[in-house]
Amino acid sequence: MKNIYKFFIGALLLSGISCGEDFIDVQPQSYITEAVYFSNAEELNTALIGCYAGMRAPAKHEWKFTELRSDNTVMNQIATTSVDNLEFLSYDAFFINTIDTNLSEFWFFNYVNIKNTNILLDKMNVNYKDGSIVYSGHSNDATEDDIKDVASQASFLRAYHYFNLVRLFGDVFLVTEPLSPVEATSLTRVDKALVYDLIIADLKNTIANGNTAKYSAATANGKANAWSAKALLAKVYLTLGRKSEALSLLTDVITNSGYGLENTYSNVFSITNELNKEILFTIRYKSGVGNLGSPFTTSFAPATPTRDLSGRPVFVVSNQGDNAPGQELYDTFNMADARRNFILPSRDASIPQKLFYTKYWYSLSVRDDSEFDFPIIRYADVLLMYAEAAGNSDPKSLNYINQVRARAGLTGANALTTADIDTPAKFELAFANERRWEFIAENHRWYDILRYSTTTTTLNAVDIMENHFTIIHPLLYDFYNQNTEDVTLSILLERVDVNSLLLPIPQIELDLDRENDFNQNPGYN
Repeated sequence: MKNIYKFFIGALLLSGISCGEDFIDVQPQSYITEAVYFSNAEELNTALIGCYAGMRAPAKHEWKFTELRSDNTVMNQIATTSVDNLEFLSYDAFFINTIDTNLSEFWFFNYVNIKNTNILLDKMNVNYKDGSIVYSGHSNDATEDDIKDVASQASFLRAYHYFNLVRLFGDVFLVTEPLSPVEATSLTRVDKALVYDLIIADLKNTIANGNTAKYSAATANGKANAWSAKALLAKVYLTLGRKSEALSLLTDVITNSGYGLENTYSNVFSITNELNKEILFTIRYKSGVGNLGSPFTTSFAPATPTRDLSGRPVFVVSNQGDNAPGQELYDTFNMADARRNFILPSRDASIPQKLFYTKYWYSLSVRDDSEFDFPIIRYADVLLMYAEAAGNSDPKSLNYINQVRARAGLTGANALTTADIDTPAKFELAFANERRWEFIAENHRWYDILRYSTTTTTLNAVDIMENHFTIIHPLLYDFYNQNTEDVTLSILLERVDVNSLLLPIPQIELDLDRENDFNQNPGYN
């Protein structure tokens, strides 16, 4: 079980964040300001804990703009009048409104935690300059090693938030130091290439100054380290089409990190096996202690289960039935695939909208208070990214894909052969499918299909989503017909273009009185 971080001081300083975890035990104190805080290693680490805790708020919304917009999840609550359900439908059908509350909160919470990391880094005189992270000396009682340790982790968290923002919104605000309210009014969107420059610099800082120890169950602490940064930077490089640089990092992680695949898929997500050897980085949660629990069990569980689910007790709290996997996804699995067992029907398996994910199953008495951590980078991700970067000419690609398949029970006749991947089209579909099956309900699919337009020659997001809408159109048509308006297949397909692959900038940002105006993303009013 997890030790609980008590970090009220860090929360007070860093935008009122009110939950976190660590081995530090700090008593609550009032009226402590930035001017007198950040003076020693303990205080720096307390503030850092606030930054880790700040990951939870945007994570609560991320699935709505990744899994739900992908071809994994189908929103179909027939005849609903729920505002939430109508909003979710708009994401699924690419009709998102620029004034949407979830959109604004996701944007806002990412920037809140970017601000948190900026404050912490600035207090240590660690700044982003000319494409690099520069250490300019510090005036507190922490050692140089303390500064590098804390700064390396803060850099990772900032890079993670910016990586999500730039992939989902394109050009965004680039803020790398604390701003006054007046300075904030001069913000404008910058070219995404500049955002990627910061992301790369931050992750290189984590690699250079973070913990380089090999994975050990005895010392695993859930903190960002050099290995998690190498894996995340490899994904950044893949996104940018820089495959050789990604391969170098992935090879290092595979060869030297000590991380590896768990023996069974279910072991990866067991609450008695957290921080296992497959988890390079995760967002941590703890049930039964204040506001530290995960919301995903409540959110993803079926709203109206009518039977005992695989021998496990039905919830006694209000479930929401969100993020329901579609029959389209379910039907792609091999019958022998153990990962298929993490999708179950709540009533009748023949009804697509009644499927649900069991990956975060946990019997609860309090809603939004689950024990499950939410994985961000797993070792399976590293292996499959290697295949994506190396291509089918590298024999390791087939080997690594088959390692992931074997762990899911797909061996013997169900293992891939060289004949299965002997053309670019067959190979690219093979690793793309493997990623889809491996990372259900982990927010990978949307980012993946966006990236395939760069890393593959035969896959692109527009084609994938047009095919998806062709399959699910009857469901969406029935939904709209009973709620708002008819949506023909042609209307849905018109919505899928390179513009709609990006989210709109929240309207509230455009409405603020700023020194510099900026444009909305194309395709949004």
